[in-house]
Amino acid sequence: MPAKKPIRQSQLITPWGIGQMINFPKDESLMVVGLDMWEDKLRSLAEAGEFVITEDRLAKRLGVKDFRLPPDFRDPGQGVTNPSLRIPFVRFPRWHYCTRCGHMEKVSIYDSTKPTCSGTLFSSGRSCNEIPEKKRQRLIPVRFIAICPHGHIEDFPFMEWIHGGLKPEGQHNLRLRAGRSSGALSGIEISCSCGAQKTMGGAFNEHSLTNLGITCSGGKPWLGQEADRRNTVHCGQELVVVQKGASNVYFSQVRSSIYLPQWNKSTDRKIIEVLEKNWGFLSNGMVDGKFDKLRFELIAEQKFNPDKKEFYTEKLLAAAGKKNEGPDLNEFGDNEEKYRKMEYEYITSGAGSEKEDFYSERISAQEYESESDNILIKNGFSAIALLHKLRETRAFVGFSRWLPDDGKNLDERKEFIKLGRSINWLPAVVVRGEGVFFEFSQKKLKEWSRREDIINRANILSRNYNLPREAKGRSRREITPEFILIHTFAHLIINQFSYECGYGSSSLRERIYCNLEFPEDNMNGVLIYTASGDSEGSLGGLVRQGKPGNLETIVYNAIENARWCSSDPICIDSSGQGPNSCNLAACHNCALLPETCCEESNMLLDRTMLIGALDNPSMGYFNFK
Repeated sequence: MPAKKPIRQSQLITPWGIGQMINFPKDESLMVVGLDMWEDKLRSLAEAGEFVITEDRLAKRLGVKDFRLPPDFRDPGQGVTNPSLRIPFVRFPRWHYCTRCGHMEKVSIYDSTKPTCSGTLFSSGRSCNEIPEKKRQRLIPVRFIAICPHGHIEDFPFMEWIHGGLKPEGQHNLRLRAGRSSGALSGIEISCSCGAQKTMGGAFNEHSLTNLGITCSGGKPWLGQEADRRNTVHCGQELVVVQKGASNVYFSQVRSSIYLPQWNKSTDRKIIEVLEKNWGFLSNGMVDGKFDKLRFELIAEQKFNPDKKEFYTEKLLAAAGKKNEGPDLNEFGDNEEKYRKMEYEYITSGAGSEKEDFYSERISAQEYESESDNILIKNGFSAIALLHKLRETRAFVGFSRWLPDDGKNLDERKEFIKLGRSINWLPAVVVRGEGVFFEFSQKKLKEWSRREDIINRANILSRNYNLPREAKGRSRREITPEFILIHTFAHLIINQFSYECGYGSSSLRERIYCNLEFPEDNMNGVLIYTASGDSEGSLGGLVRQGKPGNLETIVYNAIENARWCSSDPICIDSSGQGPNSCNLAACHNCALLPETCCEESNMLLDRTMLIGALDNPSMGYFNFK
């Protein structure tokens, strides 16, 4: 069923990816379907080169050929609406009810029209049977569903709930009436035409459905596989009752990548564009890892206009043979830290040029701060890199329910969003922007992080963070003082940039480069950038603020503002606040940001690492000498 409501392309990556329910106006709830239905819509366009994203480095990491943009409802180059480009949806939840009489009905997930009340006659209360059929109310979806830690989802089993775990034979009509005796769950009554009735009180209790013998059926409505405990895909895991709008119903899993230069700086920009757009096709001209001229010429003649044969066979061949492939990504698989190491090296080396979608200008910290009373950058950082141009690709690889990390590996995640058909691509979006990179002083950072009081304070956050992870069977993640420092600084500087540049803080993002898993890798920096899909991401001015003469005041103000929070002394003396006490001196009044900005869900923050404690100011990195 194609949706008739416009959705931004970036929203189909996160937060509304495959398997997520979207609440549209007029009480309509639809779920995004799997890649199989996307393939039917995008195949012909992809063959023509439309809606295809080429990002070799990320493709190798994720084990796919390329990426594809979610359809934007318009024919490429024409700008007119094309219904055939709409991503199909299914209707979920299936249980709907009438707000006037309470009649409940389980509709088909493929129902293209919103159902209306059938006018069932009830012995008491309101009934819609006396109302003409054309004027009856449309049914709205119930707000109760059940999810499984393995990622499955299904309707709340109302029939089994009121019949003590049994599903009775024959025709049974259910009725939902709410708020008659109480505003709580106990005031929501479900009754059956057979006389059975029960409230929703206790439905959210632990093991509420398991105690009735009801377990997960393995339903995958986004793939057209509806819940049925008699089928072969019966999961058997415990079901968790939630409201369909709850935050733990869906966690989008996204992998992002900063584009890195692959061609010689002297290569013409037009040649680079042609090579990147058609690399998957042109690479067929390679023999034993090198381009064969005759084979390359034949391929170029098939792909390009014959009157440009000389252009595409000589200049393309010369540039293609100089492509920088980079290290073998298969060596460390889907490891984020190793992946970012490549980006770190390119950013800090000042790579790229105006001809490509990456251009980094490295400036030594010694070039900043001519005034003697403002030497924070000179003392705290080794260099600042200005990214005049950057391109980020964000690819959707899967999702989880109940917990952000359900333990699935990359291949399992990819298989969970499609059927058995061979689909060798993933949905993605590309955003462009600019950024400022802060490279911390390696020497000072090592000396500061060895202090016993700093180590003890970092251990508090590490312990609070890992206790719930281990309780849920997940591996430990050791949190270092360097990571907490860099992460907290990123939040404070984003807040200050939003004041200075006019950006909304939600349009700025952080990208942390810090070695937690591989201490031998030297990475201690953070990129603050404006890769935003909307108009705010293209305002400009961030790089200008990062230049000498401007950045000194911004960093100084960010640190000085952090010295006092309106919740102090409660905030600065906190022994743990936020989810699972994973923050120390950090709250909404000083260091927290919109969720779209932060890579760590606003956790692992502590202002003390920057400015010190009230009774021990020397703990702060910017006070340490």
